[in-house]
Amino acid sequence: MVANREAIVLDSANNVFVGPNSYFKIVIDSFDGTAVQAWHVEDPKGNKTGNLAGSARGRNIDLLLTRANRTVAQFIGRLTNRFLGESEAAQATILKLQADLQKVTAERDAALKAAPKQP
Repeated sequence: MVANREAIVLDSANNVFVGPNSYFKIVIDSFDGTAVQAWHVEDPKGNKTGNLAGSARGRNIDLLLTRANRTVAQFIGRLTNRFLGESEAAQATILKLQADLQKVTAERDAALKAAPKQP
């Protein structure tokens, strides 16, 4: 495992970092002076990832490169489980809100139907 001891500083003037033994490159594609709008990773053959800036919204670049790493798989599994749990909780909340809305609507309709008609 290789970890950098010092921060890697990339900006519009210095937009490429070449990893150990040129195994990979981190390339800043778009930097507005405040946030990274687009960046990608390239392998030695020039294969590129898509834009990786989405989740951090340009605030930072976190990168873990691996071919097969059990720790990464476990990390991704934990994230997947967390997101699924959040999704299920959100879906349950939406279903409850829909049921509550139907109940309130039915009560309102019943009250309107029972109200005396005004001339």
